Amino acid sequence: MKLFGRHSFFRGKSLMELTAQLKNPKGRVVTRVTFERYPEKSYYILSHVEHGYHGKNLTGVAWGTKVFRGNKYPKLMRIDAGGKRDWRLIPKEEEEEFCKIDKVHEPNIKVEDIDTRLPPVMEMVLKRNFKQRNVAFEGTPNLKGFINLNSDLMKRIEYYNAQTDCSSQEKTS
Repeated sequence: MKLFGRHSFFRGKSLMELTAQLKNPKGRVVTRVTFERYPEKSYYILSHVEHGYHGKNLTGVAWGTKVFRGNKYPKLMRIDAGGKRDWRLIPKEEEEEFCKIDKVHEPNIKVEDIDTRLPPVMEMVLKRNFKQRNVAFEGTPNLKGFINLNSDLMKRIEYYNAQTDCSSQEKTS
């Protein structure tokens, strides 16, 4: 038999296969092999798992506390990638050592760094339309007048700052 196509980069078991072998998966720490590409630690602390079967296949849904690149999310999250076969269960003895966060990813988000230039053809069309309507306009048109960059970006920055405030308060307590 000759196989073709690319090799799968998934190594391991699905989350449902791992948790089906446990009596009580609540509080256990799991991670994905694909999270190993980041220098910061990423994992889930399971809070609730529901197993089911679809034909002969083991399926289900899991919820847990997400820690991604050192940032702990404040709410429980549904784990959507539970069916992918790249999960790893951290042994009970190693959980405490594994969950120690030594590095946190800090994104460099600045409103000034966002490129708001329009594509050249759209810029030409807007200038022509301004001229036809006798609208006085100086400079080059950009996206700042069309979308509200600050709204979405500020929400992300506020969320990130809330995360860092929570984690800094946990470290001091």
